[in-house]
Amino acid sequence: MRRYTNAIALFFVTVLTGFSIWVVWPDMPERYLPDFVPWPSGTGLNIGDFERESMRLGLDLKGGTRVLLEADARGGASNLDEALEGAETIIRRRVDSFGVSEAEVQRQGANRISVQLPGVSREEASELIGKTAELEFRQPRLDEARNVICQTADSGTITVPAQTGRLNIDDQGNANCLDTSGQTIGQIIWDPATGEGNDGTQKPLTGRYLTSAEAGFDPLGQPLIAIEFDNEGGNLFEDITGSLVGYPLGIFVDGVLISAPQVNGRISGGQGQITGVGLDEARTLSAQLNAGALPVPLNPIQIQEVDATLGDDAVRKSIQAGIVGILIVMLFIVVYYRLPGALASFALVTYTATILMVFKLWPVTLSLAGIAAFVLSVGMAVDANILVFERMKEELRGGRSLVVAIETGFNRAWSSIRDSNVATLITCGILYWFGDQFNANQVKGFAITLAIGVLISMFSAVVVSRTLMRGWISTGLLRRPWWFGVDREQMEAAAAGTGPRRRFRPAFDFIGKRGLFYLISLAIMVPGLISLAIPPALKPGIEFTSGSTFGVRFQQEVSQEDLRSELADLGHTEARVQSASDGTFVIRTDELEGTNLAPPLGPAPPSEREAMEDGLIERFGPLVDSEGAVVNRFLNFESISASVSRDIGRNATIAVIVASTAILFYITWAFRHLPNPFVYGGAAIIALLHDVGITIGLFSIFGKAFDAEVNTMFITALLTVIGFSVHDTIVVFDRIRENRTRNPNLELGEAVNMSLTETLSRSIGTSLTVMFTILAMLFLGGSTIRDFLLVLLVGIISGTYSSIFVASQLLVTWDSGFFSHIRRRLPKMGSESEARPSGPAGPEASVVR
Repeated sequence: MRRYTNAIALFFVTVLTGFSIWVVWPDMPERYLPDFVPWPSGTGLNIGDFERESMRLGLDLKGGTRVLLEADARGGASNLDEALEGAETIIRRRVDSFGVSEAEVQRQGANRISVQLPGVSREEASELIGKTAELEFRQPRLDEARNVICQTADSGTITVPAQTGRLNIDDQGNANCLDTSGQTIGQIIWDPATGEGNDGTQKPLTGRYLTSAEAGFDPLGQPLIAIEFDNEGGNLFEDITGSLVGYPLGIFVDGVLISAPQVNGRISGGQGQITGVGLDEARTLSAQLNAGALPVPLNPIQIQEVDATLGDDAVRKSIQAGIVGILIVMLFIVVYYRLPGALASFALVTYTATILMVFKLWPVTLSLAGIAAFVLSVGMAVDANILVFERMKEELRGGRSLVVAIETGFNRAWSSIRDSNVATLITCGILYWFGDQFNANQVKGFAITLAIGVLISMFSAVVVSRTLMRGWISTGLLRRPWWFGVDREQMEAAAAGTGPRRRFRPAFDFIGKRGLFYLISLAIMVPGLISLAIPPALKPGIEFTSGSTFGVRFQQEVSQEDLRSELADLGHTEARVQSASDGTFVIRTDELEGTNLAPPLGPAPPSEREAMEDGLIERFGPLVDSEGAVVNRFLNFESISASVSRDIGRNATIAVIVASTAILFYITWAFRHLPNPFVYGGAAIIALLHDVGITIGLFSIFGKAFDAEVNTMFITALLTVIGFSVHDTIVVFDRIRENRTRNPNLELGEAVNMSLTETLSRSIGTSLTVMFTILAMLFLGGSTIRDFLLVLLVGIISGTYSSIFVASQLLVTWDSGFFSHIRRRLPKMGSESEARPSGPAGPEASVVR
């Protein structure tokens, strides 16, 4: 029966792998794979109306549509600055509810807003963000006999009975009045639909009373928008529908008639539907209505398709480097674990293809934050296999048969895999919630990508690897212990009971050296803490500060990478360069000084802007305008606001604190059968703070010494470090729990030494697999993400150190009573100081003890 079940599972894994590779195969594989091989082009997945031809990438990886909006001061806004601030917030809400992740919205100049949307067409972008989305309900104008008054083509009026089928809405959205033969004789005249408000006065029903709008389908599968009003809006809606039974109710957005359903009865409950819209229109309109009406009309004055903010060449190199990194990881686990490593490599192919398929079909907007989460989840997928293999080797060395060792290895590794991944999922859930609350899309993108990766990595380790291992063993091939990294003589001696039996003696006394480890941590952290105490603690990057934006266009062809390199040579390493579809480069830098006023004597020195213009002209030749005429100046030079709110740092910190609290309670619950389970959670959180403190402190020093800046990449990398730290620590704690449960009389110090010795190869192996990928991307990828990769590298090294030399040592320090001793000494020291004489401490003053 087991062989039959495993055959079905093996077939499923094979089909899943093949289907996933087919779905995610790129349409231009030669961009990322060796171009001397004639790779076939991918076609994506097309089933009916469902189309997924390519991955949805963020602005940093692919680019998108850039829309420059200008406020219409004639729109009636009394305070233009406040109106633009409100419009910026509403646009952010619109693009978020529409499903556009990693969008960029920022103020530009005195009356403009710049919006960049990944994976959105020019038409969709203009439709989504340019409309004011003012929702109104209107009723037909009626005469004394309650006939509908219509306006004729010659501006006259005519009346039509409403209940005779002589009113209709055509495909162009016109509300027509018909004669008895069905010919159009005029248009309905609409008046605001009013009802009795809570204060007893007549009020028009508008979008201000709307609480939610959600796109959906009616029972016949036709798109609609389900709307819901607040209390007063519901009362107005009930009053209006009660007075219009048998008449149409016009629903207008921005003065345009969307639909005019006939009212068949009084509608209570404050809910209704908007019909007569297509699915795409329903999604767009619901996003607009939920976000609210713009406080000022915004006119699109420029719409461009822009390239990736990281640069196309950097993205291509980073993907190639990631592929090389994964291949190195596969080579490492094959060399170290032999046959299980080879099977795990196939499982890693399944994992990688499956997760990319999920990203593509969902679709998930994959940005640099998503890549960071993907790199971490690859490490976790490999780590789960390493946990199983290490357990398997222990069972083989203990004399168990191969089949029993494999099953026991998977079963005993499950608790470590479960607890470490559940803690990571808790972190993801809280980070996503906070990112949603504070509009921190970078945090949301990281959280959802990592959560998907963790879930699929658990499936890969528990189902795919196990299925492959069982399938291979059933063939009877390569069953010698050497293929599993175990010495045959040791295995046979253990099985016969003739192996050496002696008390466990660790090769290295981790616990005895814990004071030294604490000092090493302090020695690393103190310089960083001192640097953080000196303002500015961290140097904010261009995304957190105001700056300058402008366009440049050259007569000759210039690459994005060459332009970025020249700007760095001119002293602007922070510059962000995007190539637009019309041949213009959109550049953002720190605030540049404009043209200097002439001094009283002598020529004016060049300003920063002029110096940059001169430097670019000298390197690349004349600057031209959109018509190709030589102008030798920047185009559309303006000041611009921060693209990312500085609050994201504070909000991310709050999210990390709440996530840490949740992890503390989960670990306490998971270790509830051990003495002082709360200490395990506390030690894990201290190790996490240790890793974050070292990383932040180090980059504070880098900021002062090398002008290293903190940007959204830094925050993303820091979140990755937190996920790795918690995951690594829990795996070590799980082995301590197992050893103490199996040996209740074992002292904690001896259990920690034993557990660290047993998990040391696993900890180093997991860290190496992640570091291989990071180092490959660091040396082979683009220069634009090197700071990001350095943060990851520092954090991974620190996380490995803390899980071995800090977290577990804290358990023993607590158990030894060190903290209790200090707590008892504090009040005693205070009472002793109070007991000392308060007189002058002269030569005669003394205290007898």
